[in-house]
Amino acid sequence: SRLTQLPFQNRGIDSIDSIPPCRLLTVIYLYDNILNKIENLNFAENLTYLYLQNNRLQKLEHLDYCPKLQKLYLGGNQIQVLEGLDKCMHLKEIYIENQRLPEGEKLVFEPRTLQCLSQVLEVINVSGNNLDSLVELSCLNRLEELTASNNNLENLRELIQLLSIWPRLKRLDTSRNPMCIKARYRERLIVVSTTLEMLDGKQITDNSRQFLMSWKASREAQITREKSRPDFDDGSGDYSSHG
Repeated sequence: SRLTQLPFQNRGIDSIDSIPPCRLLTVIYLYDNILNKIENLNFAENLTYLYLQNNRLQKLEHLDYCPKLQKLYLGGNQIQVLEGLDKCMHLKEIYIENQRLPEGEKLVFEPRTLQCLSQVLEVINVSGNNLDSLVELSCLNRLEELTASNNNLENLRELIQLLSIWPRLKRLDTSRNPMCIKARYRERLIVVSTTLEMLDGKQITDNSRQFLMSWKASREAQITREKSRPDFDDGSGDYSSHG
């Protein structure tokens, strides 16, 4: 068979047994089915896009048969661990948002998988997975787009540090997290990253960044001046009336 794309979405499929083993397949659409297992993909050596969202998958497995995989769609399953992707050395995009996890559980990242993807992965969506930290993703050196909305992220300072580690990040969405209500949340993220073009779905214009950078510089200069000023009183006076 010369088939390259297989549209098997929304067919009530519960097993990958029913897929014809065609080696030329580059795209398989299996979303909106009732699959509970990834299996029988040993023929799929040329597969580049795999759509598995909205099934009943609980485990990532047997994807080492897909070394050319570039995009993997896993949203809306029951996967608890991002793992088993260390042979997918061309994987640029992973969508693993909104997993149906047990009460109190969060999505876990296998360190080996992240290390293997650190020089290739450019896009990841981990929204709605009860995450309280993104530190484990710090090794993803080529990350350009991160979507982590609707989690339990509270530590704004941690995210600010991470932004200095991701030199290519252009699009970031951390909306609907507890840290979003912190003072100057948006401004503090924009001034720390010169590459960021979009934050929480809103574009960052050059003018707004320049304004914020100027504001930051003047504020830092003011703090420096105040630190170097002799402490003539208890520090509560109004310096604006002096000199």
